[in-house]
Amino acid sequence: MRLTYTLVGLAAGAGSRFGGPKQLEPLGPGGETMLDFAIHDALQAGFNAVVLIVRREMREAFERGVMSRWSDRIPISLVYQDVPAGRKPWGTVDAVLAAAPQLPGAFGVVNADDYYGAQAYRELHTFLRAASAHAAEYAVVGFPVAETLSESGGVTRALLRTTPDGWLEHIEEMFEIQRQGNGTILSRAADGGMRAMRGDSLVSLNMWGFTPAVFPQLERGFTAFRHAHRDDPRAELPLPTLVGSLVRERHARVRVLHGAGPWCGVTYLADRETVASVLGDLVDRGEYPRPAWA
Repeated sequence: MRLTYTLVGLAAGAGSRFGGPKQLEPLGPGGETMLDFAIHDALQAGFNAVVLIVRREMREAFERGVMSRWSDRIPISLVYQDVPAGRKPWGTVDAVLAAAPQLPGAFGVVNADDYYGAQAYRELHTFLRAASAHAAEYAVVGFPVAETLSESGGVTRALLRTTPDGWLEHIEEMFEIQRQGNGTILSRAADGGMRAMRGDSLVSLNMWGFTPAVFPQLERGFTAFRHAHRDDPRAELPLPTLVGSLVRERHARVRVLHGAGPWCGVTYLADRETVASVLGDLVDRGEYPRPAWA
């Protein structure tokens, strides 16, 4: 029986700082979105299915766009992250749980507005091929923080601390990370304190590898979180937070893989020109066909 390795794209964001749905923005020289490059790299690495988590009102835009471009090469489906009236989405844990019925085997999770590089997908697929479906052993791809900054403003990243043998020891969300005029990288911790970061510190950009063993863990964690925060319309549970608690409580182990880049992503509208330049250079060097789905 052929095993399924699914790429899950987190594509339900509103893109408030960008000024619109950046997951649909044509950024490549052939009109490609970030998702087009992600699907190309995942397909080449060995992934054989795609699930995109989107807002219900964006269905037609995805069907006309990325789905129509790739559906003859790889099975691709949409899952909706429904949001209760009067509140913001519950976060990326809720998003992955929405996709659970479409995920029979191991799967990778990526943001729809980040370019991770082909090597990262190969590393992730290699890990998933060797993973046991029943073991709570997962993976996160880390990138040096200095390579993931925006010149247009602060960004949020999850700082990864690893054991000497490459397993995740601690994960911490850091906010407003930005390079200062003197080259120092400063960030704000959850307690509000400012902290300097080394440029080679590994951070997560929401590129994960999971087996189906994660679903009961996500469900228990999200159910408890939703109950505790049911009266807070802005509360959300990100994957790094829940995975960090699983590691801390020794309910899971997470292998830290190293992304080779080049990474680029769009947080602000001003990032568009830089990202388009990076993607254009990659196509010019022959690393992708023009367009990426050709």
